Amino acid sequence: MTTSSEHAGPSDHAAPAGMSLQTDEAKATVAEIKAENVALKQADVAAEARAEAVVEQAKLLTEVADDVLEELKERTTEAGGS
Repeated sequence: MTTSSEHAGPSDHAAPAGMSLQTDEAKATVAEIKAENVALKQADVAAEARAEAVVEQAKLLTEVADDVLEELKERTTEAGGS
């Protein structure tokens, strides 16, 4: 003789329809958050690269400004000494 539990199929143990829908929504939300995280990481890497480029440009501008100031000081000294 068989019992009713031996005849139970996978659908007999599945979550109620409402729970399944919530689970599907949760999975979709998790997938969406993961995709957003990937996009944010990519944006972060790009922003960091741009920031590094800006810092390098600022260093170059500082060097050029220092050179120009030094040259102006030399010219002023030469003009005053003549």
